[in-house]
Amino acid sequence: MKKLINKTTAVLILLLTHTMLFGQQRPELSIGDPIPALSYSHWVKGTPQDKLSGDKIYVLEFWATWCIPCIAAMPHISDLADQYKGKVKVIGVNILERIGDQAYSGITPKVKEFVQKNQDRMRFDVIVDDDQRTMHNKWLTKAGISGIPATFVVKNEQILWIGHPNFVSSVLKEILEGKYDIQSRKKEYEKQQIASAKGSSIFSKNMGRVDSAITAKRPEEAINLLDSILKVSPSGSYAYRQRKMQILVAFNQEASINYLKEMAEREPKVAAALACYIASQENVNHKINILAVDIIEKHGQKNTFTLDALALLQSKIGRYVDAVKNQQEVLGLLIEAQKKTPDLISKEAIDDSRKKVDKYRLLSEKMN
Repeated sequence: MKKLINKTTAVLILLLTHTMLFGQQRPELSIGDPIPALSYSHWVKGTPQDKLSGDKIYVLEFWATWCIPCIAAMPHISDLADQYKGKVKVIGVNILERIGDQAYSGITPKVKEFVQKNQDRMRFDVIVDDDQRTMHNKWLTKAGISGIPATFVVKNEQILWIGHPNFVSSVLKEILEGKYDIQSRKKEYEKQQIASAKGSSIFSKNMGRVDSAITAKRPEEAINLLDSILKVSPSGSYAYRQRKMQILVAFNQEASINYLKEMAEREPKVAAALACYIASQENVNHKINILAVDIIEKHGQKNTFTLDALALLQSKIGRYVDAVKNQQEVLGLLIEAQKKTPDLISKEAIDDSRKKVDKYRLLSEKMN
């Protein structure tokens, strides 16, 4: 492929990266800071209170009904609530429900229903954010957190810790044993948040340059730019590789075959992920689909996402019997998962998988 960017591109990207790092600051809300106000539209479970004051430790667990990692963390948080009963109070803070332009308090009936169905999993208090989204905006956003689950530990109206619920156990133990070093935790947290902000900013800038090249109908320039970025910016590397694959499939499908083969030799797991991505694309060269099937069969993980993509690709190349087999395995895994965790697997997901089984079986029967 003709080189449209000279060898100084990597250096220019490095200079751009370092330039963007200047001016990065600590989060507006950090460990050691006074807490924002506690605000809610409804106290769904537990005894209502207006402040998080006094010497008691409070754990605020931010979650949503659609958030699978949030739900997965709930038993652990409940165990901590039981273990430290009387010393630690856990409050689940419901935020980020998908309600469009409606007042946030309108989600309360759905949250109440969810909490009622998950009494064993949610052995802690639960509140619903207010209509101004105070808990989301004043706590998470100001702390530089963009996703959930997220956990805050509070004592004496001061933030002692912010992080993922999987790591809160050791924090509580240190606090209760008088061994907690708030300054070192503060330094570590702010370093992580600044690094995250830097990475996000750099990623957005890099992708913007790639998109500009595509808009200008210069796909080879976009590919060369992505290759240069990957040499100096490992952060977000899969997203860059997927974008490269997307461009190759759209503009040079023969080159995409070579790229998949190259990735299969160097990074088999990445190649399998890219092959799954190929399954979602239309108007793809038959040879690419065959190669994608081969890569997933050799290197793909055995989970519902990968097996679903594999079945779709197999159907595209006429291997309908194999497609039926793999889609049936997806269906079985979904049904078993729903039995164990009903709220994580929707009826729609199971119905959709069942329809695919029927579709592939019908195609197989037509072939015979």
